[in-house]
Amino acid sequence: MKKYIIYSLLAMIPFIWGCEDDFLTTTPDDKLTSEAFYRHVADAEAALATVYAQIGAADRWDVTEVNFVVEHFRSDMCMPGPDRYADWTAISTFTNTAGNSRSTIYWEDAYRGLNHANQVIEKVGEMSDAIILPEERSQVVAEAKFLRGFLHFRLLNNWDQIILQDAAPKSEADLSKPLSDRETVWMLVEQDFKDAAAVLPVSYETSRVGRATKGAAIGYLGKALLYQGKNGEAAAEFKKIVEDGVGNYELVDNFMSNFDGTNENNKESVFEIQYSAVRSNGRHIGHVTGKFTSAPETGGWGNIEATPHMVDQFKQEGTIATTGKYDSRIYQTLFFDDPDVDVFGQSFEDVFGAGSDRALYRKFTLSDKPESENSAWYSSQNVPVMRYSDVLLMYAEALNESSTADAAKPFVDEVRERSDMPALPSGLSKEEMRSRIMHERAVELAFEGHRFIDLRRWSELWGDQTILEDHMLNSGKPGASNFNYSDHAYFPIPESETNSNGALKN
Repeated sequence: MKKYIIYSLLAMIPFIWGCEDDFLTTTPDDKLTSEAFYRHVADAEAALATVYAQIGAADRWDVTEVNFVVEHFRSDMCMPGPDRYADWTAISTFTNTAGNSRSTIYWEDAYRGLNHANQVIEKVGEMSDAIILPEERSQVVAEAKFLRGFLHFRLLNNWDQIILQDAAPKSEADLSKPLSDRETVWMLVEQDFKDAAAVLPVSYETSRVGRATKGAAIGYLGKALLYQGKNGEAAAEFKKIVEDGVGNYELVDNFMSNFDGTNENNKESVFEIQYSAVRSNGRHIGHVTGKFTSAPETGGWGNIEATPHMVDQFKQEGTIATTGKYDSRIYQTLFFDDPDVDVFGQSFEDVFGAGSDRALYRKFTLSDKPESENSAWYSSQNVPVMRYSDVLLMYAEALNESSTADAAKPFVDEVRERSDMPALPSGLSKEEMRSRIMHERAVELAFEGHRFIDLRRWSELWGDQTILEDHMLNSGKPGASNFNYSDHAYFPIPESETNSNGALKN
């Protein structure tokens, strides 16, 4: 998959929409239009690569300085580190406005990807059997539909209302569209994932690993259903993966290997965004996550740190792991003041000083050495966005809401077992299992972009906005007291959109 994206990006495709004028009916023979571009399967694949590229961010800086900021800094578990920018801090302290550059770029990147996806769906769908095999055409269109669903899903997680993009613009008038209600967008998201799941293969040959699979489409369909409170339907989709064996997913033994670049596209990975350290013609297909995540003491920039609330979540059950220590995931997620913490061969105290109450991220740093010894300016680490453990916990949640807590228990226990944690007690009530699943998602998926969205969706689905409010106000991060549910549960529509989109102007 990395080669597939990289080589295609080296010849990035310009998408050009033609206009019809009575006085001009000829097409210049020195211009590449979308109509002229799609001549054979290689062109369809190259066009699809531009959509895959867009889900990873427009450039290496946007992976962290846009995606990570938008997806993590509102959480009760993350806050800016000592090296920060004003727009990052504004999101973390809930003083951001519609003009915030980070949320604006996130919005624009998503819509750029949606436009590319719609072009692929329409133009490849129109290619004749004479220039592309029917199965090749179906495959490309299915992948583009998955990616369209993925991008709409991302937008719905961050904005209360978004602009549905279900077709490529055909004229200037199509560039101004009103906001859609959430239900309408969810309907397209569900259908895109269903269409993709019906066509995509369970796996690929080695050279194509990393592309969207049937398991990824089913997983995201289940997630979309769960996020809407359609628990029975969500459970039915997750069952296909967990009990029926679609994709043959398993938890890997080494939790940390999901994030340190040593075990990419592994058996736990349902979908991960592909990166590479390759650079060509000024194009960077890597990122700087290691530098962003790591503290200055280990050669990073210190852009992000964990809140005291995150440490408390991991310590919540005490030292009950079979190792006699805290939940094993804390040692693979954080550097914190504990005699069992190893900071690349040194103690926490030796690196960060005696009595330091800081908590720094271990997740998404490279495996064997500090950033000061890494060539991390162009890191090729993939970023997993759906893991099998996430599917197991979502399946447990869907079962707890639609069936019983005892039905959910085995799947929570499976996740806990890897981290040396004992099984949950039997006979829990629905409310008790809810609390257990909330905790388990907090520690299993920490710093993976789920936390704020989880807290908000639970607040909405269970009719209790104090779930989100209380976690935010007790997070221990600066600016948390500014949080107001009505103002900060979602981002405001970017100012650039309201200024340029005629359908949104008052």
